[in-house]
Amino acid sequence: MLTGHDAISDQFIDAGVRALLADPRAVLERGLRSEDIVNQAGASQATFFRKFATKADFVDAVVGALSGSQPSSEDEVRRTVGDQLQRNEDSLGPTVIALVTTAFPALVDGTSTATEFLAHVFGSPYAMKNQYAHRDRLVLTAYEALFIRSDAALRRPFTARSFATTVTALLDGFRTRARIDPSSVTATLVADALLALLGAVVDTSGLHQHLDDLVGPIESPVVDKPLPPDPRAAIIAAARTELGKRGYFMTRMDDIADNAGVSRTAVKKLFPTKPHVLVAALHSRVDALRESVADDLLIGLDEITIIDNFLLRCAQLAADESAFMDALLVAVAHDTYGEPEGLLSVKRTLNIPAIIGPVIQQGQDNGTLSLIGSPVDLAAGITNTLLMRCFTRRNVTPAENAEFIGNLLLRGLTKS
Repeated sequence: MLTGHDAISDQFIDAGVRALLADPRAVLERGLRSEDIVNQAGASQATFFRKFATKADFVDAVVGALSGSQPSSEDEVRRTVGDQLQRNEDSLGPTVIALVTTAFPALVDGTSTATEFLAHVFGSPYAMKNQYAHRDRLVLTAYEALFIRSDAALRRPFTARSFATTVTALLDGFRTRARIDPSSVTATLVADALLALLGAVVDTSGLHQHLDDLVGPIESPVVDKPLPPDPRAAIIAAARTELGKRGYFMTRMDDIADNAGVSRTAVKKLFPTKPHVLVAALHSRVDALRESVADDLLIGLDEITIIDNFLLRCAQLAADESAFMDALLVAVAHDTYGEPEGLLSVKRTLNIPAIIGPVIQQGQDNGTLSLIGSPVDLAAGITNTLLMRCFTRRNVTPAENAEFIGNLLLRGLTKS
């Protein structure tokens, strides 16, 4: 046990941990008595109080020891997984089975499990959170090492963080069950559970699948489903869901039609392509953005204030319609580097930068704004930078994203 204390102090701390593990009920009844600790450690009361000024200091040290261990390192896990892959000729199943077989005794070790239980009860939440973070990193390291030669991705809605949390929780559940009912938890069961999870969550097809792609509808298909009263709204709502799950390129119009309850033929008549859906979903919000800028100009606000307002409204739009705005970024890039889909260019049709272009032109004409670029280029740069910020900082409020970009682009990095 590594506690950061000297060897004699560690003897006392180890005795305290063993006392908790051996008879926690007795500790509840009588407390963690220094006399018992001294006897277990084979030392004297004088030595005990030279090492720990107060009983509280000793209890703090014992509690710290409960949650202080961090088994394994990322390098060690990476090396172990790599060795097992090589021995099993890069076969996933045998490699996972071998890894679980090797780690199983430690996983179901009663003493370590009891120590962890006590750490949850008595330990520092901060220390326990660090323990979980460390274990999550080990899980992700093992995952990366297992699939280092594969084009593997996690099926949505799983992320690296949620996958690591799930594996850690799964192993914790087996440890808890094994302490009470050892015969029910075997290395084979643990390996099977992990392989089942990997099979469901990890996608090696390159299709960027969603979990829904693996699980069909439980209910029986409805025959002759009546047409929704507002087919256009139903299609847009279904598109929002599909784009949020699968992203722009993996979303299919047929899936949108099926989920909207509208025939595929009818959908193609209303929306020939995905860009047509984007335009229909966003045009009213973009029109409102355009009107707000026009109103700001009409009431005589200065150019900097109008651009700040534009950034805030645009950031709010990105937050409110994240599925469609994410798809818009991809569709615009496709317009730029390839052919517009169905000859409808969302870059031209939903031209958000053009909304702020006249304001920049006005600012350049009256000397408020710099002449470092054309209004068209500057408007595109401001808008694209904001949307990319919103795209990569979803945990930040729209106001904070808008303020950050406004300060960066309008006020710069240098002190005035």
